[in-house]
Amino acid sequence: MAAQFESFKDPFIIMIAKLEENGLEDYQIIEQVPAKNVRGAPRLNTAVWPSHNSSILLQLSDDQNARKILEVVRDFNHKAYNENERVTACSWTLDDYFFE
Repeated sequence: MAAQFESFKDPFIIMIAKLEENGLEDYQIIEQVPAKNVRGAPRLNTAVWPSHNSSILLQLSDDQNARKILEVVRDFNHKAYNENERVTACSWTLDDYFFE
């Protein structure tokens, strides 16, 4: 089982569509996330660094799906117009994931 965190620097509707095209419909969205990433301009929602990121949390029960989604993100980044359009993604293992 894997968890993934993805931080989006531009409208993330495109990425949500890409996730759903790949069969993922179980996710949570966190809006207005201030962030400073390795690449691109900081987005701290201030006068100096305007704007913000959005984050999508995914819970995947299959490691193969996690790798597939990371490949979707890599492809998205490869086609990005500039550094500010890129998506930051990371994944880690979950010991438990359930709803009771």
